[in-house]
Amino acid sequence: MVIFLGLASIIGGFIIIMPLFMDKYPVLSKIDEKIAPYKIIIGLSILIIGVITLLVPYHGDGKALIPIFGDFFPSIFTILSGAYISIDFLESLKGVKGSFFEKLKNFLHKYQFPIGFASLLFGILHWILFKVILF
Repeated sequence: MVIFLGLASIIGGFIIIMPLFMDKYPVLSKIDEKIAPYKIIIGLSILIIGVITLLVPYHGDGKALIPIFGDFFPSIFTILSGAYISIDFLESLKGVKGSFFEKLKNFLHKYQFPIGFASLLFGILHWILFKVILF
């Protein structure tokens, strides 16, 4: 799960902050167009990985800060980025409408870029703490 949480966190953060850099780097617009049909699946996958890793954290190494910075924060930001990416689909579900969902949607839109950057940062930090760097 260590690899999946880091990967989900990094991909979710990247997708969220992409609009910030699309004007400067046109290749990001092409990437966004190619993944647009799959955003619901990507967002729900990221959301599910975040929820699973939040409920079943990694308890290894015995170091005090690893459960917090290694599992908790990446899981939270993965959940937020997954929710942001799949918000249109989640909004279309029956019984989801309500004041909580509206507040969540407003929160996610208001803090889109900080959530994206934090998701990227904690995804990379997650891999560093668990020594999963792939290069």
